[in-house]
Amino acid sequence: MKTLLALTAACIVCIFGSAARAQFPQAAPLPPLLYVKLLGPKGMQVSVLSGNAPAQTFAAPCVFGLRPGYSYRLAISGVPGFGGQIFYPTLEARGSLFTSPTMRAADFPAALALSAEDFAKVNADITIKRVLVLERPDVALPEASKPDAPPEINVPASRDIFNESRERGLALLVMRMGGRTFTPEEIAEHNVPGTILSPNEKTLGPPAAPPWIQWACYPLLDPTLGPVPFSEYVTVYDGGDVGLSAGFNREGRLKGLDPSDTVVEYIDSQGVKRLACSNRIGLCIPRFVVYASEYGISNQIMRWTTLATRSTKAQATYIADQGFLEHSQRLQLEGASSRQKASASVQTAGLVVTGRVDGVDVKGTARGTAVIDGLKVPPLMEPAEGPLCIIKWPDKMAALVGDILTFTLKYTNTGGRPITNVVVSDSLTSRFEYVPGSAKTDRETIFTTEPNDAGSQILRWEITGTLQPRESGIITFQVRVR
Repeated sequence: MKTLLALTAACIVCIFGSAARAQFPQAAPLPPLLYVKLLGPKGMQVSVLSGNAPAQTFAAPCVFGLRPGYSYRLAISGVPGFGGQIFYPTLEARGSLFTSPTMRAADFPAALALSAEDFAKVNADITIKRVLVLERPDVALPEASKPDAPPEINVPASRDIFNESRERGLALLVMRMGGRTFTPEEIAEHNVPGTILSPNEKTLGPPAAPPWIQWACYPLLDPTLGPVPFSEYVTVYDGGDVGLSAGFNREGRLKGLDPSDTVVEYIDSQGVKRLACSNRIGLCIPRFVVYASEYGISNQIMRWTTLATRSTKAQATYIADQGFLEHSQRLQLEGASSRQKASASVQTAGLVVTGRVDGVDVKGTARGTAVIDGLKVPPLMEPAEGPLCIIKWPDKMAALVGDILTFTLKYTNTGGRPITNVVVSDSLTSRFEYVPGSAKTDRETIFTTEPNDAGSQILRWEITGTLQPRESGIITFQVRVR
């Protein structure tokens, strides 16, 4: 037993020691690479050293593929205004971007932008920290952004930047710059071969050592709700009716139109106001948010508290009048009557003999049988009342921040009776911004917009006239991805 334990300990030391630079055995498939786009002032250059391979230098902007679970040291030079000074940022890849098999993670790189102000702070003995977070679309900031300039949130040094970032999504990359410098030998020893895909490389071999940031490669598991599907971090949903169900209040006004909902209201041939919702679609539009923090060699924090506090709380009365959100009533048939006419008329004539005896002379007439038939006339059937159907689709299923998407709405009267007062309402999510003047339709409409709770807009089309049975209408509009 002691011999077995000694062999096990020796194997652990061999795998995680410095002698483990050879390829290690893989127990599970490696996660996809995290692609990072480094940006900076014009003239900035990024150098990469790994193992015994020669150093490679690339002009910014440049894109690197990083394996999750490892940390990396880079050398940045050629920054305007800083002479021949070299800066040494350290990157930690804590996760990756999972996409569908038809898409490439390389098409959605995470932008890491460094400014001249950042380098000046490093010269002033200030360490800067950046955390790139894959934002969840359901809690997205209602701010316009660009692929190379993601939204940035500043976090005071006294607060934990990782706790702040968890409220927004998954932390995939951590960058620290400042504090100390490194020699080329230290950089080459730190970077594990087989973990960095340079811009001029097409393939990457297996890593020479196991990852040491394994705990951060996967999102935390909620013991009650279970794991959050990774698609929830990259998919922007639109259309349908989610959240509070859309409906009409006592005044007949539309309520419950949440961001991303698409509904249509109309009046049927009986004068009843009805509502229909579109299908729901999902688009792959990942967005990164940067959490920024900085700290010096030392910090001084002073807290003041009140010596005495008095509070008076008066009695409060709250009165609210809330109508029914939904009302239903069963009606039973009290009576039924109908008029039924004869569907056919049949008449049969038999043999008729008429005779007169006048001596020995007998005269008679004979008439054969005859049948008179008629066709059955079916009763007239009134056309059935059918619902209004609305379908929504985009021109593409994946996009980058700043791209233009075109949505199409098609509404159809599927019934046999005309309908009127058709109004189509589309509430945009915080990730979409309506392009003014892009709304078009093939029927005469009144188009209006108004802000919604998500920091975007509600688009509304009032279709004039009557929509006859089997008639359709087309609406198109464009949005800019935030």
